[in-house]
Amino acid sequence: MAEEGNTTATVETQQAVETQAPAAESMGETLTAPQETTPAEEAKPVVPEKYEFNLPEGLQLTPEIETQFTEIAKATGMTQEQANGLIKLHSDLMLDVMQRATQQKNAWENECKKAGLTSPEKLQLAKNIVNTFDSTGEVMQVLVESGAAYHPAVMRMLQEMGSLLQEDSAPDSKPAPQAKSAADLLFGNSKY
Repeated sequence: MAEEGNTTATVETQQAVETQAPAAESMGETLTAPQETTPAEEAKPVVPEKYEFNLPEGLQLTPEIETQFTEIAKATGMTQEQANGLIKLHSDLMLDVMQRATQQKNAWENECKKAGLTSPEKLQLAKNIVNTFDSTGEVMQVLVESGAAYHPAVMRMLQEMGSLLQEDSAPDSKPAPQAKSAADLLFGNSKY
């Protein structure tokens, strides 16, 4: 029944325009039927010319990524609010990944402490290996940045390798006795 009322109103509006048309034409004007707009047309999103990105501390967009995101946002007709929401979601995901990596590194550090791998002597063994075989410091930088340097297995390996490189010492930690010459062996009781 509501459709019947809308149809009647539309027919009446059209008839009113048609009856006024001859009078308007005589005055040099033309009347047209009022355009009906749909709610979707009225609430069309406003796509900005340039998006402003507000990232949390510690995160930043490279110019290339910003350009790519702007192209996608414009192509899909995103408003500034929608773009901010998407950026916030992505930022939250990245921060979560970084936080989990830090937690993993801290867990490995604690595991190394419990296993006794962080004593100054053992750390010196690992440092000797790095100093011997990583003259540029690149390997150590990669190990630290990736968190692998804190993994107990990596720490054990470096320390075992370091112990192989260190100088041998006598079991009682006294210097090894000097090797005797042939004369001392043959004439050991001689005072000359």
